[in-house]
Amino acid sequence: MTSILFLSPRFPWPLVGGDRVKAYFLLKHLARSNSVHLITFNHGGPASAEQLHAMHELGVQVTVIPLQPLVAGGLSVRTLWTDLPLEIAFYTRPAFRRAVEAFLADNEVDVAISFFMRTAEYIRQLPGLPRILVAEDCRVEYQSRSTASSKSPLQQLVRWWETRKLLRYEPEVVDDFDLTTFVSTEDVAAMRDLNNHARYAVVTNGVDLDRFSYNADQQDRTGVLFAGKLDVQANHLMASAVIEDIFPMVQVLRPEARLTIAGARPRSELRSLIREGMQLEADVPDLVPYLHRHAVFLHPHRGGSGIQNKVLEAMSAGCAVVTTPSGLQGIDAQHGVHCLIGERATDLADHVAWLLAHPEERQRLAEQARRLMEHTHSWAHVDAQIDAVIADVLSGHSRRAQ
Repeated sequence: MTSILFLSPRFPWPLVGGDRVKAYFLLKHLARSNSVHLITFNHGGPASAEQLHAMHELGVQVTVIPLQPLVAGGLSVRTLWTDLPLEIAFYTRPAFRRAVEAFLADNEVDVAISFFMRTAEYIRQLPGLPRILVAEDCRVEYQSRSTASSKSPLQQLVRWWETRKLLRYEPEVVDDFDLTTFVSTEDVAAMRDLNNHARYAVVTNGVDLDRFSYNADQQDRTGVLFAGKLDVQANHLMASAVIEDIFPMVQVLRPEARLTIAGARPRSELRSLIREGMQLEADVPDLVPYLHRHAVFLHPHRGGSGIQNKVLEAMSAGCAVVTTPSGLQGIDAQHGVHCLIGERATDLADHVAWLLAHPEERQRLAEQARRLMEHTHSWAHVDAQIDAVIADVLSGHSRRAQ
């Protein structure tokens, strides 16, 4: 049985947010046949009994370090003139370091996994310890694209400053790990441009095929859906673009069309944009019913990196997808086979209007997209990828020890 130390910047429960979902399902798989200890921050205070129970049900032992976001944010500002990027400084705390050091002093660990670069500082310099960085996306790529797509001068300035720090930090940190994983070949390629000497692999994101079950009935589906955590800037900007730019063009082509914006914590300015034929549903408990009853999932993604989990979920649930090329990063989907792709707002509106009028085409795209999810984004597929990475790292250390 392999002993695994798993470090996470956020407690992987409840399953809200792609990072929590990914960490949870990785832990669930790893704990089936290994001894797994999780050291994690919990934002806002100590973990609840429900959170702890969720981990213990998986067979995962856990050490929790409370993190107060306002305090952490204030303390990280002091690092503006150091080499640490803000997103790393925010999660660099003495209590977490002490927990890691204490656990390693008292336990034999076969391999350590840093989930996200935000926990890399705690193990990157430890000699002899096999270690894997689950980086997910190339942060330089993410911040560079986000800077270009930001409308606020202040956000552009902050992201530009963060990019400058990451340009030095990210290529260095991957050198300190035996292997770094990303969710897409695009992220691997972006990282190779920064550091071509470190070792990389793809461990994609999965979708719960049972929870996001396939609903084949296209005749009863109506309307257009955009969904996401609406307090996240990228989602707020996408929702605003749907309401102000894209959906009005859909209404010209299909006057009967209806739009639903669904997600957590929408900002007041988003509420003020809602017009006739549109509705905003805040803090919905479950997006699955929305994916099952809407005809088209519209996701006008711009910038960023990594993989769009909402696209995976829509494809799994049988909701025909209209998105941009960057919305499909890390997803091997093809225009006209699994979804429809557009660069401009007019293209996206045309695609949405056409699908609303052609349920048989929605059916064809939905069936192909669901098959794609089953073949390339099931959690069993992700499990096989992380198992291969761990085996690779452990065999490399075994060879060097001989």
